[in-house]
Amino acid sequence: MANPVELVGQQVGRYGVVRHLASGGMAELYIARQESVGGFEKPVVLKILQPRYAQNPRVVTMFLDEARLAAKLNHPSIVHVYDVAEEQGLKYIAMEYIHGETVADIVKRGLLVDRYLPLEHAIHIVSQAAAGLAYAHERRDPEGRVVKIFHRDVSPTNVMVSYEGQTKIVDFGIARAQDEIREESGVLPGKASYMSPEQVRGTGIDHRADIFALGIVLYELTLCQRLYRGPAEAVMKRIVNDRIAPPTAIRRDYPPALELIVMRALEKRAQDRYQTADEMRADLEEFLDDSGLRSGNRRVALYMNELFGTDQDGPSPTAAPARPEELDFDRRAPPSMRLEAAPEGSGTPSRGVAIRIVPPPAAQPSPRRPSRSVAIVTPEVGAPDVSPPDLTSAVASRWRAGWIAIVAFIVVGIGTMVILTLR
Repeated sequence: MANPVELVGQQVGRYGVVRHLASGGMAELYIARQESVGGFEKPVVLKILQPRYAQNPRVVTMFLDEARLAAKLNHPSIVHVYDVAEEQGLKYIAMEYIHGETVADIVKRGLLVDRYLPLEHAIHIVSQAAAGLAYAHERRDPEGRVVKIFHRDVSPTNVMVSYEGQTKIVDFGIARAQDEIREESGVLPGKASYMSPEQVRGTGIDHRADIFALGIVLYELTLCQRLYRGPAEAVMKRIVNDRIAPPTAIRRDYPPALELIVMRALEKRAQDRYQTADEMRADLEEFLDDSGLRSGNRRVALYMNELFGTDQDGPSPTAAPARPEELDFDRRAPPSMRLEAAPEGSGTPSRGVAIRIVPPPAAQPSPRRPSRSVAIVTPEVGAPDVSPPDLTSAVASRWRAGWIAIVAFIVVGIGTMVILTLR
């Protein structure tokens, strides 16, 4: 397979390869079709191990074993693995075909079109991801023993949201093989920006490393900025040594109850974090209930379809590769921000709030639908005074008149007291 496109139109096991999607770090991704009697047809994603790694017996064994383990996972928030096999020297995984976008792409699109991910939807997405992680972490074998399945690489590029509003964690079952490849090349496993302190130290990890990574995702989605960014070595030092700034230190209006959840997930010591992903999920759902924020798959689906609209050119590749440091994910909201009630209409009432970036007045497009909003504006440093001159003079005149009245009142009061005293 010198040229990945050579497989297009070929048969790989039970699957007919339709087109090449992308080249990942260790595998080639293809859209394929499974056909059977009676006109049965099912699209899948084939992830085929690249030849250079297919020659490493240890990597191949781990790749296939972990994928077979992941194939036993059956949860709405985890991309399903249908098949793991070898065919004509090709080692491959057949996975669920997701019509959706990664969280990273949702963020980038939201910033681009001025419809950033609403707070309630961000929490709902992370809550569903926590539910999927909890299921995998607590998976038991037939003898009742915990299997200890960890993801090891939770990040915005490995969490997808379908156009039906369902969150899906991708790449379960191959993260360990990816770790093996990275370790052999002298690179620590995992994306540096989403590693836990114990991953950085190399002291061994358990399921709580996934909770830390999910805490980073929650921090970033709700603040609209990256927590860790920069050269991998510098990032890893910060993960171990630096104190994490509480969200309220960045946004004074950040909900304190949500901050408690975020900071607990981001505790440096694993024993101080949430001990299960299900605990984190429960707290997030309780926060949504207590805050009166409303989300859910239907509302997320409406947001997704409105956000991407006609740009939906077919199902996105499951676990499409991306280089995390290229993500425009830490673009901070400008000084002018708006806390806006979720749009009403089309039968989708919501009491949620969303961070919306407001463009300058001259360039602001007319809204597509009415919304109730409260503007919170902080003037830019050094911004020129753009108030109309007549309005400025009127305000100044009222200000002077008010002070004159106050001074006159004080003088009259003092004079009255003096007269009364002399009498």
